[in-house]
Amino acid sequence: MLDEAGNDPAGLPGALAHSYLDRWDRLSAEDPLAALIRSALNHPPSAQQLSELLERLVTGPLRGVLGESPEATARIGMIRSVLFGVIMERYLFAHEPARSVPTADLEPLLADVLAAAIGTPAAGAAGPTRPEASPATDADTRAFAALTDCADRYRSLIGRVVKRHGIGLAAFEVLAELSRAPAPHRRTMGELAAAGAVRAGGMTQHADRLERAGLIERERDDRDRRIVYLRLSGAGRELVDRVAEERTAAERELLDGLGVDERRQLRVLLGALGATLADPPDPA
Repeated sequence: MLDEAGNDPAGLPGALAHSYLDRWDRLSAEDPLAALIRSALNHPPSAQQLSELLERLVTGPLRGVLGESPEATARIGMIRSVLFGVIMERYLFAHEPARSVPTADLEPLLADVLAAAIGTPAAGAAGPTRPEASPATDADTRAFAALTDCADRYRSLIGRVVKRHGIGLAAFEVLAELSRAPAPHRRTMGELAAAGAVRAGGMTQHADRLERAGLIERERDDRDRRIVYLRLSGAGRELVDRVAEERTAAERELLDGLGVDERRQLRVLLGALGATLADPPDPA
């Protein structure tokens, strides 16, 4: 990580953000490090072991870059808190919205936060002056900002609908993907991850919770006992149907402010944009 930053504090925020997100995106839920962090919450010996591990893997290398002054010590403590908070919220507990933010979107934001903690300029804060955008470019930027805002608000709304039933949005997406599978509505965890229902590293955790809630059942393949399927239970199917009804009602409310012609125009425009995104132009 420090090699990637070139032992330069200015390059450290981006290197830290990339290194941690990449590592945890690829980390299995059964990895010993994840298990150690979970057990540290209520097991003092594990907490001590975790503290020593962080001291060796995080604090020590950061001191080599930032020094050992009281200010550097405070900054290192803040960096550890930021990184540890992201790990807990996004990967271990799968809290929303942290869980669902794409890594490509989260990485520069995390780098900016780390830059503030380290005391270096945020990415893009220094460097050549950007050419002034044309009015058309500004309008396009505002259009995409509005589109992103609407998508975020919609996802937040659906998250609240799902939360009323005692599960998170990421866990519900597992149920929804199983409901779309052909009868008997089952998939392997690998198939669910490939379909984008949830990141592979968090699949086992979601499956365990959903099984305990009686919303899914685990069953082995009749011909190959090594293959384990997650199958939607009757209670899971009922929950998916109830959420679908509430979701439809919420979507109607969102569109109540638009007339028939405006809705038709919105569908046409979003369809055209979707077709463009399906085959994006070469950025070069």
